[in-house]
Amino acid sequence: MSPHPIYAPTQHDFEEIRKFLPHDAHEVLTSAFEEGLTDKLLTRWIVARKGDIKAAAAMLEKHITWRRGPGRPVEEEHHGVQVNLQHKKVFLQGLDKTGRPIVLGVGARHRKFDSKEDAMAFCIYALDTAVAIGNSHDDWDGKLTGVFDLRNLGIKNADLTALQVMFELLQNHYPERLGRLFLYEAPMAFYALWRAVSPFVDPVTKTKINFVFAKNAHEEFEKVFDLQLLPRELGGEGDWHPIEEAHRKAMERAAKQDSELLTPNALADGAAATAVQSPSVVAVADAAPGPKSATA
Repeated sequence: MSPHPIYAPTQHDFEEIRKFLPHDAHEVLTSAFEEGLTDKLLTRWIVARKGDIKAAAAMLEKHITWRRGPGRPVEEEHHGVQVNLQHKKVFLQGLDKTGRPIVLGVGARHRKFDSKEDAMAFCIYALDTAVAIGNSHDDWDGKLTGVFDLRNLGIKNADLTALQVMFELLQNHYPERLGRLFLYEAPMAFYALWRAVSPFVDPVTKTKINFVFAKNAHEEFEKVFDLQLLPRELGGEGDWHPIEEAHRKAMERAAKQDSELLTPNALADGAAATAVQSPSVVAVADAAPGPKSATA
């Protein structure tokens, strides 16, 4: 059970928080594959600060500043991204039964990041790609489902920096993005890492983390996933879908959308849209497969 009741923002809350934000906030956010200043996006930040509008606005303003600088979308050519793509450790498996993008990580293929900067770059790359896929569905609730395969995890895979960076990003820049996180077959080596990082993890975030073991994985996973979306090694019936495949598709869709926005009719529509107080969602991807498809 969540330590705090979930706050339900009102229209007045949305109007108030917008007053505190910079005039270009919508453009900065959409350029980073986020929804822009929609009610849905604002809800996540208000809920993260339990209804404190000023605190939520301050948090979001810091995030917007971050998006202008170190938090800009990361290109696939970035050293930290390229090195870690070679490890073939992160996959995007489609959508779960609630329509949330499935991010799958394989712990035994991880190697310690060369630097915190590389860790940050790769995590931003992965999270932004998953968000881009989610935003292509109008009914997406804004949350992600994670599965970390921790089988055969050893000392060479232990990376406290990686865990700290991931939770730092989720709490400060991707609040209310994590729907559920399944830790599959966590060995004793992982618990030492978890004890070190868990004091810094928000109590609400902890309630979303589920330790799952092979003996009950089928029962647990079947509640959340179409098993065709999970690899056979995890008890599913599907294949692995590398994250770079999803990233490239998202970039192609974004480029297509940008070109459509440059047409005369689209420019006229865009000018009219800027007069609307509550901007509409700018989806990065066009029509994408539903929860029962294995492609991202």
